[in-house]
Amino acid sequence: MVTVQADLPYVRPPEWALLERQLIELMNGAVEPLLQRYVRANGEVLWPTTEDFQSIDGLDDAYESFHNWPLFQALGGAPRVGQLAQREFDAITAQFSRYDTGFGHPMVVDEFEQGYDWMHMGEGYTLFYLLSLANPGHQVNAERAARYARLFTGEPNYDADRRLLRCAHLGSMGPAYRNFERYYTRYAYASWKPWPLPFLDLPGISTVEDLRDPANELRMGAAIVERMARGDVAVNLASTSLVTHACLLTGDDGLRRWVFDYVQAWMERAARNGGVVPDNVGPGGRIGECMGGKWYGGYYGWSWPHGWHTLGDAVVSAAQNVALLAGDPTYMDFARAQIDALVAQGQPNGGTINVPHFHNDRGWDGYAPLAARYLAHLWTTTMAADDLERVRRLRDHGSRDHTRVVAHFSKHGGGHEAAWMAWLMGEYPGYPEDILRHTCGQVYQRLAFMQDDRQDPATYGDWYLQVRNPIFVEALVQLTMGAPLFNYNGGLQLARLRHFDGRERRPGLPADTAALVHALTDRSAALDLVNLSPNQPRQVVVQAGTFGEHRFTDVRYGVRQETGEATPFATELEYRARVERETAPRSVTVNDRAFTVALRPATWVRLELGMERFANRPSYDLPWE
Repeated sequence: MVTVQADLPYVRPPEWALLERQLIELMNGAVEPLLQRYVRANGEVLWPTTEDFQSIDGLDDAYESFHNWPLFQALGGAPRVGQLAQREFDAITAQFSRYDTGFGHPMVVDEFEQGYDWMHMGEGYTLFYLLSLANPGHQVNAERAARYARLFTGEPNYDADRRLLRCAHLGSMGPAYRNFERYYTRYAYASWKPWPLPFLDLPGISTVEDLRDPANELRMGAAIVERMARGDVAVNLASTSLVTHACLLTGDDGLRRWVFDYVQAWMERAARNGGVVPDNVGPGGRIGECMGGKWYGGYYGWSWPHGWHTLGDAVVSAAQNVALLAGDPTYMDFARAQIDALVAQGQPNGGTINVPHFHNDRGWDGYAPLAARYLAHLWTTTMAADDLERVRRLRDHGSRDHTRVVAHFSKHGGGHEAAWMAWLMGEYPGYPEDILRHTCGQVYQRLAFMQDDRQDPATYGDWYLQVRNPIFVEALVQLTMGAPLFNYNGGLQLARLRHFDGRERRPGLPADTAALVHALTDRSAALDLVNLSPNQPRQVVVQAGTFGEHRFTDVRYGVRQETGEATPFATELEYRARVERETAPRSVTVNDRAFTVALRPATWVRLELGMERFANRPSYDLPWE
């Protein structure tokens, strides 16, 4: 492996580097207060609050409470955090194997969800995917990944002839038609009043308020069972992340082919539907087969309950998965076509193009600015100039979230893609410091909440740990990996760069080091590395891509060539000027997926990285393997 020697001293370390290390150390210490108070000693969570709990819902929420812990370790957090994340996955899996579904079997069967939708499973199994970034050599997880993937690539869940999954609820117990027949026979007003109606063609039910009539609750429930229970839905595209994850761990070409086949089937359906992906296909493989011919109305589809907010994550994640496995970013055409279809229906609003997020019997509906995360995933995968232009054209000029860090709640603490992309474009020079301060504030807020928390544990809901989780990784992903945070509803964490501790041979930045990606193009990236230790050298292994899917061609950087005696009386400006005069450019050929940077104490380096993207077969292999 090529080694680059970094020896440029600094008088004043960059503020972003100090803040980055402060955030990492803060979160290293923030997990213990949560564990001591809100998790049992064996790793089990405090919800459900009774052992006679019975449901098909909730496993995903338990997993979600720790979803970003292994990614934090893979970014540079303490190894203990990743180990705790593994303990939690194992403990929660065992715990929920005790709770019945109402069908005479538990929620977890053979260590996997008995049968649920890929909106929820996509959220929950993100924890499982990220565990392999922290510890790719975990053999039990590798075996689990292969076994889980087989649930969706063959019988009874998958119809290979028609290239469709047989139900909107799937899992280790096969197509879960039973869930609809038991849990959706009544569409209860109290449960669903915040959401739009699934269907608008039932006489006497034109608004959610009409569900106050119990008879209407039963009629809507009957329609859901009749129309939604059987056949495939587009949100099932999130299952491609599970299969892609297993393929990256095992190298199984059969899993790779399944991802291609399944996504291609939905791409063909979109082509037959005027370019817009339909959200449902019947058991016979026909669009609208159970919907009276309508291409919309499927479970977690265009009409209900979240529209594009959920459907978009599944489509974008699936397109990225195929692009990754094929080494071909043109597969992002599938996601781009959906975005362009929404924009074509857009409505100008004070300089912002509001796009529809729903489609129902009344047509396109639910107009709002397009969330920047879809554009961030599109552009960082393709690096195409026209996709960057979409980023600019579709900005939300009302919130101006591309000019400042906007505080808001989200399950993963993210949502700052617009400002991050503005930083990469040179339009928001203070973003690294702003997002790092903001994230430190998020952590301290959670710690303060836990100190003041007086809620009775007997009243905890399935979300109780999610709102107490003190780990926030978006800033570290953006700044150190040069990537947007993964799609929350089941995406893998793709990135331009990834870092490892060369001495400790483990994922994540070494102690005392900080990284900042400050430019990206199709063929290059610019990276700053800083060693804040006053007396310890550090070795950073830089990898091209989360899964080594890219290749470095060359590295250009500056080296010190001292020309005279140092003086203790130099001012800061004089010393900086001297270092600048004594810095000479150097270029090194790499032609590999990784190289090492040896950082002397209290030094930094700016690396201009030549890159060939999607040049290697992706895998979880460590760079020294």
